[in-house]
Amino acid sequence: MLRATPEVGARLADRYRLSECISDADGISIWHATDEMLARPVGMYLIPEDHELAEAAIGAARAAATFEDARFVRILDAVHRGGTVHIVYEWLPEARALSDVLTREGPLDPMDAQRMITDAADALALAHAAGLAHLRLQPDTVLLTPEGQVKIFGLCVEAALHSTSATDPARADTRALGRVLHAALTAKWPEGEAFGLSAAPYENGAICTPRQVRAGVPDGVDAIVDRVLNAHPREGTPLRSPGELAAELRQLPRPRPPSGPGPAPDATGPMAAVNQILAPFPGSDGGWKPSAATRGVQIGVIGMLVLGLVLLSWQIVRAVGSNGDADAIPSTGPLQAVRIADVRDFDPPPGGDGQENGDQVSLAVDGNPDTVWRTDRYTSATFGKLKPGVGLVLDLGRVQTVRQVKLIFPREGTSVEVRAVNANAITAPAGLNAYLVADAEEDLGTEQTLRLSFATRTRFLLIWLTKLPKDPAGGYRGGISEVSVSG
Repeated sequence: MLRATPEVGARLADRYRLSECISDADGISIWHATDEMLARPVGMYLIPEDHELAEAAIGAARAAATFEDARFVRILDAVHRGGTVHIVYEWLPEARALSDVLTREGPLDPMDAQRMITDAADALALAHAAGLAHLRLQPDTVLLTPEGQVKIFGLCVEAALHSTSATDPARADTRALGRVLHAALTAKWPEGEAFGLSAAPYENGAICTPRQVRAGVPDGVDAIVDRVLNAHPREGTPLRSPGELAAELRQLPRPRPPSGPGPAPDATGPMAAVNQILAPFPGSDGGWKPSAATRGVQIGVIGMLVLGLVLLSWQIVRAVGSNGDADAIPSTGPLQAVRIADVRDFDPPPGGDGQENGDQVSLAVDGNPDTVWRTDRYTSATFGKLKPGVGLVLDLGRVQTVRQVKLIFPREGTSVEVRAVNANAITAPAGLNAYLVADAEEDLGTEQTLRLSFATRTRFLLIWLTKLPKDPAGGYRGGISEVSVSG
């Protein structure tokens, strides 16, 4: 039987010569190899047959191999050999992971980032139409060729190897595309420090859009990122599928191609005089230098930006609150469980009477998914139009960083929002408007993990049910079997 990690130079399946071990973790190794039968380089996953993920991985690889699109790294073979699962994939020696490009060279040109994500969204839309999803799209699985073409690595397979699933795969992949686009535009990662990138900044309740982080991002691209990553975007409605995202990106106006140095093309008409004043002039080195008027504008703009940044920093400090330097920095390492110190029902006016089976709330945090806090029974999924929702307020004991909330429901069909209060709140607010939306999902299954688009500093979380499933006993009734928080 083949060892879990063979040696460099070993020949597998009478054709694959191992050249270099790229990674080896949890019994699964990834190799650069040569297919000696076809004289071409390949990549290989090697997984022991008795590994708990072996069957899922080979099934995912065979499914991905049936889908042909040049924007995905192709699966070439997926077989059992000598006690090991071999998954062989296309090797692209000149392609670079987006994470490598961003850490070494900084953010992409906005047009290149827009083109990359449009292609990736188109490709994923076709994959979803074929019943396939990625679910692990991130800067290390998005590759760029020297020609600027996108190649997506690990369709289906990466999710299988990391036991990643989603009740709404289209929404999950769309959000992943939004995070990758944000990173491409800013060289910062929306989910905290990872892939060699620093954490993207956020304001209380919403991640900062790329334009807030980096000047020069077109308004249209900036708005689309907001519509993908934030549950309640500043403008427009959320985008929930790769096809919707690709369609919106294709509708954006494309800037004129660069015309080279020198005066602007419009040398006649009402703007001719302005263009002449602002036109660059040739320098002694053969290049072009900005005019005096342009330099004056630049200095003025820089001054306004500095003043704006000072004011923005002051506003953020006021909004987030001050609990020492450690409290002002979001956690970006591995997820850790956050203890829930107390829980109470939340049924505020107008519409609510202040009580929603408060004697049962401990059942949602007792560690037993068989016990349930239940809502009252209503005549419709939207609470008989009496109120916008009901929920539970979780007291974390002190201000904590929250990045993930895991929920278990007694039945399918619940819609939920995770809301958080300002970090300087020392008591749980009584009104709904004091809780800002951190994430929202609709028509969920019985289990859902909400990984927040931004790390949130708060003491009080509201699990706010906005739509109830139908109750077999009649009417509509929801509940929470178990809730846990990680940061």
